[in-house]
Amino acid sequence: MSIDLSVQGVFDKAMYLIDAQNESTGSTDNGDTTEYKVRTIGILNNLIDDVYPASDTFVIGEDGKRPALDDLADFSDEIRMDPYIVRSVLPCGLAAKLLSEENPTLADFFWQLYEQRLAKAREGVPAAFESIEDGLPYGGIEYGEFARW
Repeated sequence: MSIDLSVQGVFDKAMYLIDAQNESTGSTDNGDTTEYKVRTIGILNNLIDDVYPASDTFVIGEDGKRPALDDLADFSDEIRMDPYIVRSVLPCGLAAKLLSEENPTLADFFWQLYEQRLAKAREGVPAAFESIEDGLPYGGIEYGEFARW
């Protein structure tokens, strides 16, 4: 099984959502999509920073700093995030941004779908649990040593 995590894959899915593919061949590379294609990489570079923390590939660096993804430069570039983000979240965000000028109503619909799916992705990120008792200085409060009753 192969999952298309490329910029082209996200673009194709967005074009299918906004019904801009060729009617007879299904190709997303046609005269109607040229303007969209020119804007796609810039828009995705803007969106990936917002969605990356919701991906199960997000890991905070050892220095405690927020990790960054490399800029996307070509349609063959792979987006290094989990499949749900790449196949469900990013195409909706891209469709919304591409349609913002020409069809604001449809753009709002796709933006709402993007936000819903992004929230769902955030809820599904596995969490790690840490002990609050080990090595954290709470000054004995947890044992009531310094409490007045």
